[in-house]
Amino acid sequence: MKIIDQTPFYNENGEISLMDRTKAVLQNGAGWIKEMEAQKTVVTVLDKNLDKKYTLLRNVTPPGMNARIPLILVGPTGVYVMSVASSIGMFSARGDQWGSISSGSVVPQKPNLLTRCERMARAVQVFLQRQGYSDLNNVEAVLLCADPATNVDSVRPIIRVVMCDALERFAITISQSRIILNPESCFDIVNRILTPPAPPDTKLVESASASAAAQTAEQAQEPLVPAFAMGGPEPAPLSGTEPAGQGSNETGEVTPQPATAPTDTTPPVEEAERTRRPSLTRNQWILLIIMVAIWVIILLVLGYLIARDFLL
Repeated sequence: MKIIDQTPFYNENGEISLMDRTKAVLQNGAGWIKEMEAQKTVVTVLDKNLDKKYTLLRNVTPPGMNARIPLILVGPTGVYVMSVASSIGMFSARGDQWGSISSGSVVPQKPNLLTRCERMARAVQVFLQRQGYSDLNNVEAVLLCADPATNVDSVRPIIRVVMCDALERFAITISQSRIILNPESCFDIVNRILTPPAPPDTKLVESASASAAAQTAEQAQEPLVPAFAMGGPEPAPLSGTEPAGQGSNETGEVTPQPATAPTDTTPPVEEAERTRRPSLTRNQWILLIIMVAIWVIILLVLGYLIARDFLL
């Protein structure tokens, strides 16, 4: 299986430094690292049971979306959007309801892993349909459990839920399903998710239209010459008259003017609005202040030890 990994903060070896770990926690929350580690378990199982005909896209952001898709599997048997549950415990999946089981009762949990994965699958499906795959009507959403200590009581959930001990069987089922995509379509789908074709340049289109309109106006100014006069000499103009097509004549005819290109009056988009970064939350500020305080204490202790050695 081919793997295309665009996970942020991790290096090529799949490791994350202490500084990048801190940045990831501040930006995505404390549970993000745990979810990335759970994804590694799922990726290992899929890589073991699927051949090179399948491509796994990890944590990619298709154009037009504002969120990363955890796992997108593209192969001859279809397109699958998968999310990984990293929490441990007893959970309930009934329809579109997701919650934890505590003392025999179900407590709703946020985020709702069922609806989140289902919406991501529908978003990928709409994206591919707009890219030309209008007959692709079934992008399957799957919730995978990476830890054996996670147990889900499923009663007709809106998406497929796969336990940890059934990951290998799930991968084998994918490889043995009905083939609906040829290799060229699989390759094209992967390329469109990563680098979709750029839309045509509107400025070039408007420039070409303006040039065509100007050329048409110039042709309209030229006098119509009869076919029988093409080979003979041009007769001399009568005295007191002007050649046709030059200036305005006594009958009030107006010489047509070349068409001009339409002016784009669309106001420019403010780049500051596009590049504005979200502000830190209160918890993130508290964590940042605590880390700075610890760093200052360490520096003070080191300075004290160095000064004591010099004095002794």
